[in-house]
Amino acid sequence: MKGDIIPNGEFLYKYVNPKSFPADQIEIPHGIFIDREMSCDWEKIQKHPEKSYHIKEGKNIIIQITVCEEIKMPCNPLQPRHKQPAWEQEVIHDPVDKGEDINHPLVENQSHSLIKGLKKPHITKTIASNSKFYKIVTDFEDEIIIPEKVEKNPTKVRMDLVIILVLLLILLLILIAKM
Repeated sequence: MKGDIIPNGEFLYKYVNPKSFPADQIEIPHGIFIDREMSCDWEKIQKHPEKSYHIKEGKNIIIQITVCEEIKMPCNPLQPRHKQPAWEQEVIHDPVDKGEDINHPLVENQSHSLIKGLKKPHITKTIASNSKFYKIVTDFEDEIIIPEKVEKNPTKVRMDLVIILVLLLILLLILIAKM
């Protein structure tokens, strides 16, 4: 129902244009979370985000945000035990009926939700750290292809690179030893 608080542990989908992501970026840019009333779709109602009208608008990167207390009532990063009521984010269900959205007057979106509140850099970073993203590939004529979700874990990527470099170093040492 309109105005209901979305509980912790629920998922919200934010649709983003790929231009918001620099080439081969593996982390979610924090700047995409700055809207005071950030529009999302609630997974409880939007079971198929890949079929959203946003995808046909070119917003084919879906960010899945996990609602949590860390987002709703953030702490000051310099004083981790101190909650910052002025930074509170209200995560609410805000369904949209036909004609209510001036940009999409013919669209009804019962899953529409908002993350409302001032988005300081610490907040946008917190939202990003509680999110993952994946890209939807489609030609808008045929069926939608959903690739595997991209987990935002730069540490894993860096470890993979370290392992490859170590293996290459070992191979190089073996070649040098045979000379």
